[in-house]
Amino acid sequence: MSMHTLAFVGLGIGFVLMGAGLYALTLRKPKALPPLPTKSDLREQAALNEETKKLRIGAMAIAGFGVLLALFGFY
Repeated sequence: MSMHTLAFVGLGIGFVLMGAGLYALTLRKPKALPPLPTKSDLREQAALNEETKKLRIGAMAIAGFGVLLALFGFY
């Protein structure tokens, strides 16, 4: 293996691990809503769900870039 191959594979693995870590952060459970939630509680919960969805997409994109970078190192 040449140095270029090792560098690309190492960077790829690093990006995959970063993406996995970011995805793991999104798996935390949100705070439980009170028994009678107000409209602001429901809005906040919806906003947090939307943020979580965007973070998961970003995490998958970072991990996908890492896989492509690692594969690029072998060719």
